[in-house]
Amino acid sequence: MEHQIFIREAVTESEIARFFGELHTYHRRDIFSETEQAEDLAYFLSDEYLSQLKTLHRRQENRLHFLFFERGGQDIGFTMPVIYGSEDGKCFIMEFCVYPEFRGNSTGHACGEALLSWARERGASCFELNCDTEPRERFWGRLGFLPNGCDEWGEKLMLRPPEEDAHGRNVQREPRVFDIRMCGHRCL
Repeated sequence: MEHQIFIREAVTESEIARFFGELHTYHRRDIFSETEQAEDLAYFLSDEYLSQLKTLHRRQENRLHFLFFERGGQDIGFTMPVIYGSEDGKCFIMEFCVYPEFRGNSTGHACGEALLSWARERGASCFELNCDTEPRERFWGRLGFLPNGCDEWGEKLMLRPPEEDAHGRNVQREPRVFDIRMCGHRCL
């Protein structure tokens, strides 16, 4: 049981504040670590950006979720998905982070699978995300994502299309509990 990945939503003001603290650390450490990206980092650390996230989090339809990955009672990462249930059921993964001290040993893969299962349980039929580096592209590719052009800012997109049965109908896989010992390769 200690290897199972659980997903917990940040709902209280203190949990959301902690989520934003982790998001800021992630942006500084993993996304905007180059000095020429200082202007971009400043925006993602701004009150304006956090206010936009909170607005998306409060909406009734197509709500943005602030989620923590947990293993053995300890937070090991976080993610920020939105499921467009009122549209086509696409889950757009805005952020995904496994804390550095927990990376390796297929933990990222297990967190990714747990997120996909969590989203399917809530009506997601396909998944999309921005993917800006080769290591991230390989990581998401191992989870079934394929290159899918670029967004309006020229950032690469990856898509995990809906799964279909032998008759071409979309299918929902049964929710699974993910055990990182079952994964056979290293991930981010």
